[in-house]
Amino acid sequence: MAVTLRDVAAHAGVSVRTVSNVVNDFPQVAAATRATVQASIDALGYRPNKVARRLRSGRTGVVGLLIPRLAEHYFAELADAIVTEARQDDLSVVIDQTDGRRDSEVSPLRQGLEDGLWDGAIVSPLSMTRDDLARHADAPLVALGEHGATFDLAWIGTDNVQAAQDATDYLISLGHKQIAVVGHQHGFGGETGSLRTKGYRAAMRSAGLSVRRDWVVAPGGYGRVDGAKAAHQLLAAKVRPDAIFCFNDELAFGVLHALHAEGVSVPDDIAVIGWDDLSDAQFSVPGLTSVSVDRHAVARAALDQLLPQIAGQDSSHDHVVIPHRIAIRASTAGDGVPDHPLSKGSR
Repeated sequence: MAVTLRDVAAHAGVSVRTVSNVVNDFPQVAAATRATVQASIDALGYRPNKVARRLRSGRTGVVGLLIPRLAEHYFAELADAIVTEARQDDLSVVIDQTDGRRDSEVSPLRQGLEDGLWDGAIVSPLSMTRDDLARHADAPLVALGEHGATFDLAWIGTDNVQAAQDATDYLISLGHKQIAVVGHQHGFGGETGSLRTKGYRAAMRSAGLSVRRDWVVAPGGYGRVDGAKAAHQLLAAKVRPDAIFCFNDELAFGVLHALHAEGVSVPDDIAVIGWDDLSDAQFSVPGLTSVSVDRHAVARAALDQLLPQIAGQDSSHDHVVIPHRIAIRASTAGDGVPDHPLSKGSR
């Protein structure tokens, strides 16, 4: 037979209301009383009826997560981090893949929030506009990624310009002067690649190094096949680069594959650095140096911005910048991995 609040109250010698206050974590309970009630809860094995609690509170205990593509390892690992962190807050996460399309970003958000299926949402948008979000101005929302930084919402991201500048400075510190980039983007929805190119150019300019037009590659996609195509393109350039900076690890894996196929030694002939520090980066051959932004820190920050909104506090419009570091491996350092200042974290 299920243990009830009344059973716990009788065991602890307190009122049912006091037990309810402890279960719901109300602050007005004395520490000694809280300890007594918790001991009775543990002794009797009482488990709160979450369904009843949610019906009373009007909350579902569910958060929506909209991401572009689960097949991209970064988003899969980010989703895993958000689900893991959400469990700590007794929340479930519903994940919807948008493919970066405006209708696929707007429709589930409208249904999830307006139909009361979700308490709030974490969104990594590529195509939606400010107008699309106007109808959800008072809804608990957090945006991820550079396109989302343009909205009047709580936002979690990194300093792409500074991180790209740091990655390029690192390559320059190794003696590389002919540095190419793969992953440039421009226009609406291409904010991330554009900012990373800006940081790369700033570092090259600061070092007095020139940037050839054919060293800035805007690939057709951000996958491994696109990275391999970009590598072949750079190898055929009039002036071959001595380092390639890829704006995600998937591109970098493709670049490594193509360089190996062409008999190019990494990093002796061409050094390679990626971005995202995916779990696969340490297992590639050679191990891939990568710009690293802690995904669990992103997830925790997103939930920390979302939970107060769900609790009815004023909507947050804070922008939280997560630090970055360079995870140095053999694709730039060879057999020896030096203790480089940038491996410790962003300035």
